[in-house]
Parts: sequence; C-alpha cells; structure tokens
Amino acid sequence: MNDGYFWVKHLNKNFMAKAPQGLLGPFIGKIGNVVCYILNGECVVRSRPRKRRGKKTLKEKKNTTGFGGVQAWMKPLTEFVRVGFKGYGTKTGGYKGAVSHALLYAVEGEYPNQYINPEKIMVSGGELDFPATCNMFLDADLKLGFSWDAGIGTDANAYDQAMLLAYCIENNSVVSKVTGAFRMEGADFLQLFPDSEQQEYHVYLGFVAQDRSCQANSRYLGKVVVPKNDKGHAE
Repeated sequence: MNDGYFWVKHLNKNFMAKAPQGLLGPFIGKIGNVVCYILNGECVVRSRPRKRRGKKTLKEKKNTTGFGGVQAWMKPLTEFVRVGFKGYGTKTGGYKGAVSHALLYAVEGEYPNQYINPEKIMVSGGELDFPATCNMFLDADLKLGFSWDAGIGTDANAYDQAMLLAYCIENNSVVSKVTGAFRMEGADFLQLFPDSEQQEYHVYLGFVAQDRSCQANSRYLGKVVVPKNDKGHAE
C-alpha cells in the first residue's frame, strides 16, 4: 500500500484502486469487473461496461441519437438548468435532470429524423407553485417583457424569484436571468439585441424558491423574432 493505493490480483490481471481513507474506507477505481466512485458523498459501485457484440437495435439507435441531440440542445443552457433542476428528476439533478426530462418528453420524430420540440422542454422543475397566469411580449426597443400573477399561493413566497430565458437555437445564443424579479413584483424583462441575421428566440419562464430549496415547473411562452441589424453587425 502506498499513498492510499493498493493492487488486486484478478484473473491474472492487475487493477488499481484508491483508498483515500484507508482499507476500512471507500475505494475509488477499478477492482475486477466493478468500478467504485464517490457520488454526492456516497460510495457507488457499478459493473464495468462490457464490449457489445452485434449491431445496435433500432431502439438503441433511437436512444443514442436522442441523447446526443438533447445534450447538444442543452449545452448552452448548462448553468441555467443546474439551478432550474437542482434536486429534481435524478439524484444529481441539475443538468442531468434537465437532459433526462427532455429525453422523456421533448424528443419527437422517428429515427433517423428525430428532433427536439422546444415547446416540451422544461428549463426548471419542481414542486414550487407557478403563477396562475403569465405573459410575455417584445417591444420596439427589443425589450422582452415578462408578466405574471403576483398572488401568493399555498406553496409560494413573495420573495421567490423569476427565472427568465430566451434561447436562439440556430446560433446557440442565450439571454437569461437565473434569479430575476421577486414574485410579488409581477414583472421583469430581458434585453435582446439584433445581429447580422434575423434571430428567433424560444422563451421560457420559471421560478426558484426564496430559500433556494426548490423550483417551479417552467412554462414555454412561445417565440419572438428579432429582426436583423441593417448595419450588418450587432449593436
């Protein structure tokens, strides 16, 4: 044993794992046909993946394609959904929770022509009350306005905060506020800007609890179009 490492002999092959807390503590690494690692402070043991034999089934191809598409779609939203899906959907929540929800509900079409339906994407999820009504609009100055019922429900707080998101899929452009106006204010906005090409933004509204203990299921509010900058460059 040396600096927390030890060697195990298995089927005439050597495998190395780490025991940072000594032999009585958890192991980290490969031992035989299992892998040990720490997840959220707990020791997790899983089987090592086996080399597959034969071709993938149609279902496997659909799952692989869908997963890759969802990951690409979600990548620009990583920091936003880490808050929006904190503790929701999976043990780790956050980004993985958002991807898991999208795979279940937002992937449409048949292989190999699958696609993500933005209307079925959620960018936050949880048990927090969502306002009874909400709206959005884009004014002449490209200010994207959000409004909502400021009433306080049973599972809500006046100081819950709005989560605002506008996402242009074509150029991976994201304009957002992870913690915007308080619920009691009933309104907030995002400032959008023109580019050299017309941009179409998908708009979402969610809420995070005042004590950051949970979030509300977000709502898809529709699309807005930002006309291109006639000067040919972004302002």
